[in-house]
Amino acid sequence: MSDIIVTRRQILLAGATFVAGALSGFPRLAHAAAYPNRPITILIPYGPGGGYDSYAREFAAVLTHQLGVNVEPVNLPGGGGAEAIFQLQQDKPTGYHVSLINTLGILLSKNRQTINLDKLTWIANLGRDPFGLAVSAKSSIKTPEDIQKLGATRPISFASSGVDASFFAAKVFCASLGIGSKFISGYKGSVNSSVAVARGDVDAVVYSLSTLEKLQSAGLIRIVFSFEDKSSIPGIEDATSINKPDLANIYESRPIVAPPGLDPAIADVLSDNFVRAAHTPEVVAWASKIKTVLNPLDKKGTYEMFKSEERLVDKWRHIF
Repeated sequence: MSDIIVTRRQILLAGATFVAGALSGFPRLAHAAAYPNRPITILIPYGPGGGYDSYAREFAAVLTHQLGVNVEPVNLPGGGGAEAIFQLQQDKPTGYHVSLINTLGILLSKNRQTINLDKLTWIANLGRDPFGLAVSAKSSIKTPEDIQKLGATRPISFASSGVDASFFAAKVFCASLGIGSKFISGYKGSVNSSVAVARGDVDAVVYSLSTLEKLQSAGLIRIVFSFEDKSSIPGIEDATSINKPDLANIYESRPIVAPPGLDPAIADVLSDNFVRAAHTPEVVAWASKIKTVLNPLDKKGTYEMFKSEERLVDKWRHIF
């Protein structure tokens, strides 16, 4: 067996390499330890008002208290919710800029080709708002079976504000029942869409259940289907009752993302604090008041949720 001879020069070189390697990671570790020490911005991919805006402002207030720095919500609408993400993916990964993201909206749009969702740093998910399908309060439609019967004679018309999660939900609902659909675009928001349904301009609308319940209370519409495993509204059909399980997996998620390449230690700080904020009495009371559904997930759970949404979109892409 031959001897292995290590010279003093080799030992010194090895030691220098070890020290250099250790020091190369020091700035990043020091940066993470000092984080955060200045204001953090939460981009909102839509204008003031609406679910994303409400989530950002509620969580920003709680996070400001938790982190000890100002957390500032900033509206950056445009591109159907994509403009904020375009900007974010070009930002330096410092941890001082994060954004809410409409995952389904981007997966369904042409922006999917220009935004690499896999490379974003997935931080947390805040909510999971189920959808509902509603018709005019005066409509003869009472159940999904009634919609199916009408759909056997002509396409079902929906009020639409664009290609988004509610559009996807309506398309998959009709395809699951084997009926045609058509979408009348140009409606701005849930109220305008619901007024169109109430007038009889269109047959139906799909929006978040919390929004539809308020409009139902106003006497404009009637909810006839819930995109849930088990309907949270007594007497309303759901994905299980009509044996269409995919419909329960279509919902409005509220994920938070950061630029690609964010230091995992900083991502952990953000993830932990967003999840912690979701369990505070302030946020729980706020969610109950506006009837939104909190669904706090850490960064791993949020990425897995995104991949599940991606698989569902790809499964149904043939209907578009």
